[in-house]
Amino acid sequence: MADTHQEVVKVWIAPGCIVCDACETDCPEVFDVQEETCIIRPEAGKADFTKNLTPSIKTAAEGCPVDVIKFETVEVEGPEPEAWKEAEQAADAVGTAGGGGAAGHGAASAISREAPDPKWVTLLEASHVSGARSSGGPSAEIIKSAKVPAEAIQQVLPTEEAPDAQFAAMVGSGFVKPKPSVSDLIRERAKALSSGAGTTRRGFLSLAVLGWAGLAFVGATFGAWFQSFMVPKAPILPAAKVRVGKFTKYLEEGVYEDYKKDHIWIINLVEEGERHVAALSTICTHLGCIPNWLPGPHIFKCPCHGSGYRMNGVNFEGPAPRPLERYHIEVDATGVMIVDKSTSYRQELGQWTNPNAFINV
Repeated sequence: MADTHQEVVKVWIAPGCIVCDACETDCPEVFDVQEETCIIRPEAGKADFTKNLTPSIKTAAEGCPVDVIKFETVEVEGPEPEAWKEAEQAADAVGTAGGGGAAGHGAASAISREAPDPKWVTLLEASHVSGARSSGGPSAEIIKSAKVPAEAIQQVLPTEEAPDAQFAAMVGSGFVKPKPSVSDLIRERAKALSSGAGTTRRGFLSLAVLGWAGLAFVGATFGAWFQSFMVPKAPILPAAKVRVGKFTKYLEEGVYEDYKKDHIWIINLVEEGERHVAALSTICTHLGCIPNWLPGPHIFKCPCHGSGYRMNGVNFEGPAPRPLERYHIEVDATGVMIVDKSTSYRQELGQWTNPNAFINV
């Protein structure tokens, strides 16, 4: 059977790239690492282009930490090109020297205390570090210029030292430049503001616009709140007669709230030595809220502004200017009591003595 080998005819990147630069280091002809993701270079869209880069593409896919590099191959007759074999053997040799054996690890694990070899200083100064967020290293500003194989960098850096020792070695060589801390940024900003250099004309106008917008928002919110606070909550309903049931239902002293939804309280109480029944309006005379009947202290209490009324409807505390109003009340021939809200009687005008303002029991 004739020899055959695989050649890459199509390559793509699946979602999930962490922008680690490893693929571009292994195969810069195909992969282009950008700020947010990695893309395939346009010329790599042709099968004739990718076939010749098969070893590099496979190496990049194997070295991808998140396994997002995908490729498609075809079976090609004939032996694998010798150039490919040489590249694979060289990569294996570098990998073994860099971390495959104990001797390799020992050579790369210690940080040299002597003056660095000039060739490695030049190499590191012309290199870049990956911005992979999965590496766990300190935040750093990348210095990008010429790029070198990752294996060569691996041989020089102290790979088995603690992360802070590795980072110190990279900073000392000029490989990376640490980013300023938050406290450094705050101090720089404060210094710029104090010197007047931190505020431009455009910045000042932007701050002014934001300030006026904030004041307008606060004003609108306060206006809406004030309107909600001051406007009566319960508008007086149109004139209507309400049948509230048999008069005999209300023969015991107390406050009957069965028709509070119609803004009516039926009260049975003794006034001036006589017991009678009256229909009391539930509309607070301050701003139109609906008070609540509190059986314990025997008072009506407005929840909006604190006005208080006694059981007979007379105000005794809060901003309410006058007592609650009473409605016209009568009993028809069948014994049903009818409340006519089209006619009301006011205590301060002496109208509660009107015969139609109550019914004697």
